[in-house]
Amino acid sequence: MFGRRRSGDAAQPHEDEPLTLQEHLAELRARLIKVAVAVAVGILGGLLLSSGIQRYFLAIIGRVAPQAEVQATSPQEKVTVYFTIAFYVAVALAMPVILYHLLRFLAPGLTVSERRLVYTLLPGAIVCFAGGVGFAVLVALPQMFRFMLNFGPAEIVTRPRAAEVLSFCADLALWTGLAFELPVVMFLLASLNVIPHRLQAQGRKYAAVGLMIVAAVITPSPDASSMLIVWAPLYLLFEVGLVLARFARPRGQDSTLVLLVAALVPLLRGAGRARVRRAVA
Repeated sequence: MFGRRRSGDAAQPHEDEPLTLQEHLAELRARLIKVAVAVAVGILGGLLLSSGIQRYFLAIIGRVAPQAEVQATSPQEKVTVYFTIAFYVAVALAMPVILYHLLRFLAPGLTVSERRLVYTLLPGAIVCFAGGVGFAVLVALPQMFRFMLNFGPAEIVTRPRAAEVLSFCADLALWTGLAFELPVVMFLLASLNVIPHRLQAQGRKYAAVGLMIVAAVITPSPDASSMLIVWAPLYLLFEVGLVLARFARPRGQDSTLVLLVAALVPLLRGAGRARVRRAVA
């Protein structure tokens, strides 16, 4: 149930001896403290970069919609936006430390093959997420601003709030970055033999339609061009994922992650039946 003691610790002489609940909580607390310190250090970088990031987004708006004016409607809004951006940057800078301690905490509960798989996919996952964020900021965001801020009669002056612009940009960057993890997820599912390459290839036409829906959800702009701009790289990444899944070596069905998914399915079904019974009652 619990993880194993790690070698090299004087207080933990037996590597195969299970950790107690108290030892797990003590380790979790120590790792959370280290993560908090990393984020606090990253805040320093965020404070230095916050103004430049704000000017970058304002420059995009000024280039695609010169008539638009970003405004702050409350005394504290500019301060809130400044420190919110600093916090986002701090988390991004501390992400390697966060992932390291997360994996080190979860590693005792994984098999050797699962650890090797996770460590292999981690660099690719980071690159895909960073690529998605860069694509959102450099390509998708200017197109959406161009359409939304120039839509309608020119007599209507657009004055978006600074906090709303920040929220819009952050949401777009986050969800696009997560969507760009598609090749990693496909390779992982094929490696765990959850959805093998053959089934993934057979679902190509359904994936094309599904990715259109995902692109439409990610892009709040109603124009089709913005959706297609996001859909095109997502479908390309799906094809890349198919190529990667072809080279995946499936693990057995007794994988810890597969068993976890299998255990969750009955729970989800039971929760769904409970909701139906409550609705009928």
